[in-house]
Amino acid sequence: MKLTVIERLKLQNLLPEAGNFVTLKLIRKLRETLSFSEQEIAAIEFKNEWKCEECKTMKLNLQNPKCEKCGKYMTPAGRVNWDEVKALKVIKDVHIGKSMQALCQALVKKLSDEEALTEQTMSLYEKFVVEDEESEKC
Repeated sequence: MKLTVIERLKLQNLLPEAGNFVTLKLIRKLRETLSFSEQEIAAIEFKNEWKCEECKTMKLNLQNPKCEKCGKYMTPAGRVNWDEVKALKVIKDVHIGKSMQALCQALVKKLSDEEALTEQTMSLYEKFVVEDEESEKC
C-alpha cells in the first residue's frame, strides 16, 4: 500500500498502545515499517519543535539544541514540522499483513462511525475501507 508522509504519521498515531502479546509484536513491526529512514528525514527536512523551560523560547531543530538566550538544553515541545512540498514526493510502499490490515480498517471505521474522520485521516479510510470493499466486489 502506498502511503504519504502524513498518512504514515496519522496511522502510527491511531495504532493502540496496549493489547495482547502477539498483537503488540505486530504493531511494533508495523510502526517500524511506517517509520522514516535517515534519507527521508533529510529529504523532507523533518524538524522537532523544542522549548526552553527556563525562558520559554521555541526553536525548530532536528537534534536537542541549547537555548541561544540562556544556554540550557531545550525539551521536546511535542510537534514535528517538515517541508510539505518536499513531502509530497515521498511515498512509501508499505506491506501490511492481513491481521494489521484488519486492525487498521477497524480503527478508521471507528473514526468514521464516531464522526471523527478529518481531512488528514480520510485518505486512510479510502485506502483501508473503500478500496478493500471495492476489491471484494471483484
